This record gives sequence, C-alpha cells and structure tokens, in this order.
Amino acid sequence: MSVTVRSELLELTPQALIALSNAGFVKRGQKEIAAGNLPSFSDNDGVLTAQFSDGIQTRLSQGQALKEAHCSCGASSMCRHRVMLVLGYQQLCATEATAAAAPARWLPGAWLEELSALPAATLKRAQQLADKGLVVELHCEPGKVPAAKLPMSDVRFFSRSSMQFARCDCVEGALCEHIILAVQAFAAAEARHPGFEHLVWQLQGERQDDVAELAESDDSLAQLYQLSYQLWSGGISQPSVSVAPLLTQAQRSAQQAGWRWVTLSLQQVTEGIDRFHQRASHYRAGSFLSQFAGLTARVLAAREMAREASEGKTPAQPWRNIVGLGIQDRVKLDHLRLVSLGMECWQDDHHYAVRIWFTDPDTGSILHLSRQWPRAEQQNAPGWQRRIAGFQASILAGGQIISQAAQRDARGELHLAARDRLSTVAPLTPSAWEMPEFPLCQPGVAALRHHLRQQQPAFTRPLNHSDNLFILPLGECLDIRWDAGRQTLEVDIISGAGEENVLRLSLSATPAAPYAIDCLVALLQQQDDAPCQVSGRVSVIDGVLVLEPLAIMTRQRAWVLNAASEPSQTLPARSSPPALPLTLSLLQRCQQMLIQWLHNGLHHQEQRVCRDAETLAQALNECGFERLARLLRQLPALLTGTDQQRLVNTLHAVVLLRDELEQQCLLTPQDADAS
Repeated sequence: MSVTVRSELLELTPQALIALSNAGFVKRGQKEIAAGNLPSFSDNDGVLTAQFSDGIQTRLSQGQALKEAHCSCGASSMCRHRVMLVLGYQQLCATEATAAAAPARWLPGAWLEELSALPAATLKRAQQLADKGLVVELHCEPGKVPAAKLPMSDVRFFSRSSMQFARCDCVEGALCEHIILAVQAFAAAEARHPGFEHLVWQLQGERQDDVAELAESDDSLAQLYQLSYQLWSGGISQPSVSVAPLLTQAQRSAQQAGWRWVTLSLQQVTEGIDRFHQRASHYRAGSFLSQFAGLTARVLAAREMAREASEGKTPAQPWRNIVGLGIQDRVKLDHLRLVSLGMECWQDDHHYAVRIWFTDPDTGSILHLSRQWPRAEQQNAPGWQRRIAGFQASILAGGQIISQAAQRDARGELHLAARDRLSTVAPLTPSAWEMPEFPLCQPGVAALRHHLRQQQPAFTRPLNHSDNLFILPLGECLDIRWDAGRQTLEVDIISGAGEENVLRLSLSATPAAPYAIDCLVALLQQQDDAPCQVSGRVSVIDGVLVLEPLAIMTRQRAWVLNAASEPSQTLPARSSPPALPLTLSLLQRCQQMLIQWLHNGLHHQEQRVCRDAETLAQALNECGFERLARLLRQLPALLTGTDQQRLVNTLHAVVLLRDELEQQCLLTPQDADAS
C-alpha cells in the first residue's frame, strides 16, 4: 500500500533509536525485520499505522514523538512495536531512507519560530535558565547529529524534519526547556558565526551589573587567600580544626554567590586534607597540590574574563563558565543506559569504599557511582562483594546497566535511591567500548597527547567533567617491572600505530584490592585471549603519559582489576625505568619540594625553604626555565614580608607553571630537552 513519505522517520539511525528507546528493542526489531516479519502499513490523515501479525496495532500521528505513539500492546511508553514501526517503515521506503542519510550540515536553529507553540510553563523555565547566562557547547559537524551540551544536560537532534525527535537526557526527555535553550543557542550562534562546527556559546550576553558583581567580590576572594595562606603557612599536617572555620566560611560565601565550581573546588580541598590525615590509599599529593593552587586561580581567571568582556573583547570563555554560576546541584535523568569503565577501591583509617565509572554511550558523558562502609566490615565483605542498588559491585563494574530513576549531581555522581532497582544489567562486551566519536576513546597515545594539549587549564574547566579518563588500545607489551619500594607495578606497552605510541600503565598495591596487580600481570602474559583495550585515568608524570588502569578488555570479555578475587601470578623482578632527562628531573624535584612545603608548612622550615628555592632556581635557570626560576627567587623575600596575598599568588604561580611545563613535555622527552 502506498504510504506518504515521513522523512523524520527515515532520518532515525539505529543509534538514534537506541537513544530514544533501548538497545534491546532495536536489536530485537532488527532481527524481526531481517527475518521478513514486517508489519503492514497504512497512512490516513497523517496517522501512520503499523499492523502486526499478532494483532497488535501501533499508530503514530504527524508531529508526535515516538514514545507518544499509541500501541495496543498496552505499554505506556516505549515498546518494541514502536521501534519496529520505524524500522519497518524504513525498510518499506529503503530508497528514500538512503537519500535521507546523505551527510550534510543542518541547524536545529531552524525551529526557532516553532518554539512559541510549546507550553508557556516550559518556555518560562527556559527563560529563567537563559537569564542565568548558562554556557552551551554546540556541535554541528556535517554528517553528524547536532548536539548541545548544557552544564547538567545533553541534547541531541536526531531528525532535521521534526523537533519531536530531539532528545534530552533530563527526566522530561523531549521538548523540555533544555531543548528550547539548545535551539535558541544554535540560531544565535549561526547568526554570529555562520558555518561553525564547534562553538562554546553563552545564552545571554554579559550584563554590566553581573560583571561588576564579580569584580566587587573582594570578600570571597579575600577568604580564599586567607585560607590558602593558612594552609601554606602551617601545612596541611596541622590539626584540621585550625582551618575548618576558614573552609566553612569560604564555602558559605561561594554558595551564596552561586559559584558551583568554586564550592566544589573547596570541597575537593577539604576531602584532600581529610585523605591526608586519614592516610587514604587514594590520596595523590601531586593532584592535591594542583587542585589547591587552582582554587584562587579559578576566581582570578573569571575576573580577567569578565574584565575583557566589559571592554567589548571576546574572552577565551565566559567567566560564568569558570566559576560555575547558576549550575544546579542535582538533576533527574530520563531513561539512562550506561556502560561501565571499571572500578576503583580505596580505604582509609575508618572506611573502605568503591567507585564505579560509567559512560553514557549516546552522549559520551561520564558518571560515577560511589559507596563506602565502616572499615571493620571489610574483612568479611570486600568492596567488590558489596551490593549496590540490588547488585554486587563487581557485576555493575563489569556490566552495562539501564536505570529509570537516576539522578546526577554537579560532580557527576550518579544517585540511586534505596528503593530504586536497575531494570537491566548485562555483561560488558568489547563492542560496548566502540565509541570513536567521543574524546573518551582515543586511537593511541599520539592522539591522546594532541587532545590533552588542546585542553584549557584545569582550573578553568567544569568540575563535573571527568576529562582524565580514557579508553586506549593495547598492543605489544615492552616491559613489566615491579618497584618494591613504591609497591607499584609499571608496564610499558604500545598503544596505537607507531613506536612513539608508548603508554605507561601504573598500578599501585592497595589492601582494598589485594589481587588487582596479580590480575593485570596474568592478563598481560596470556596469549590465547590477549588484552586489546584498557580504561583508566591518565596523568602526566615526569613528562610521560601514565594511565592507572581500571578495566582491561580482551577480545572475549572485560576484566575489572579491582574485582579480582584470588592471586595468580608471581610478580616480575624489578628493573630500572629509563633515566629521566635533566629538565624532567628538575620539574619532578620542584614538585616534590612544593609538596613537602605544603605538607609541613612554610613557617616551620623557613631557612630550608629559602635555601632550597635558591638552589633549585639556579638549576632551573641554567636549563632555560627562566620564568619558573624567577618566581622561586621571589619567595625568600616574600616569606619575611607581610604581603600574604602576593606570597600565595607566587606559590600558586610556581605550581601551575610547573604543571604547564610538564604538560609541554608531552611531545617527547627529546623535544623537552631541546626546548
């Protein structure tokens, strides 16, 4: 029977249908269609009707979203019949579907006039969010689905013919205030920057009163300086009670100003101090040093961006985006499909805990699910055996899940209420990690280096982005060595095509996951099912890309290292890693010196600080690090002076400049020497 062409249905790819429904419905529908079990179709007055052999009838009216279609099977939302209506219709109109799939750039901003027909309440909520000046990251590449990343929501437009098939990952799912904001942002950005493919856009222009408000936030900045000086002066080893009032006061001021990322940065500092005192296995001194230095740098960077905007210039990014102005604390999510990236376990003097990392394969966003328990229970119930949302942690960490009642907070934490249950948990398969369109999946070390070099400084990026977690390919293992002193296994392995793609895996022993290292050694040595991919957190240490592995994927299955339950290997004998070039050795020495100062306090070791700073400055200057040397030479005079703010700024500048120089060494150690 002749059917009027519905181009909006022909434009829906299998990936779009998975995002609008779920993978199970799509796979089952594809099998039915492949077997020739197509429904019959009729089209009357704009209502497309699919009649199935079992008597089920599904009707989709013109302008309706797929989940709004009426199906006699009784399902109130998505079902396999709704999905098969689209797949069967595409099969029926195969010629048109092929034509519709031709790659071209298109703009959701074309629906700007249609927004006025949406409910007034939705439009009002959108305007309230726009008035906060939220920042939207827009993607509009030819042949790809246009997407908009809001601070707490991701929007994708799967059909150029109907706005009904736009999907947001918030609880509304379709035609919500976030989709309205995305359409408005696309329209405004195209008018200002025709033909753009990737752009960060602020929904409302800078208002002079907002810029003035940031510029006048002297009290908040003064509190951050006071806190920073107290920690540098007395060290984080001092009793926490001595800095607790300053932390509380600074957090209260940041909350009152609506600066979400500043509030969370202060929370990071508080947690870092607690981890140091509780001897937590996941305390990383270098990471804490960088986070601490970025605390005041974030506010100063926002002020500089606001100043440029007030002068009519275009700043590198809106100041609101740097401080997180107006970011919600928590949002409810729609139907959520997540793929595990692995699990980490940690412990301190009082607790043990697990954190499971997930990615949404439709948007590329990363979330984590955390739980902790009293340390006394650890012997009888290891972390990987504990139950979360009704399932063992190891099953969640090695699986793919679907949830209908999740929430996500500003830090990217996934929240599931005790009464909520995950509707589906399936094993993690190699195909689940095939997401080349997202930065999460990198083809090798060289590509990852390039990606990291393009990143803005960490203290200007949102804190809900886990942008140090990646999936990388694994090839030939070059060297395995065990450092008994540091209780760390290091592996040099090829990742990507070419000899320059050498990745260093580094896994430290922890009582919270006693057999993780054994599991990694066994996987690297097996031949019948060799590792092909690894997920983990990447950092730059001594100018080398180092990945702390969370999960290993072979050709047959996934292995979550921290869920290993028994020893299986003898550790390799220790071998010495390649000697560091002089430049990297000096940068490492600088970091260790700064860590010691922050741990113990400057005023407990003034003479030694002055002597060490001068000695290191001379060595750095001889190697060409003149700016870093100059900053270090300023410290002795500042320590004996009264300008606390300048002392803090100089110390933080040393930390951040050292980090930047080490980032530059991502090229190769040889290039670092040449510079």
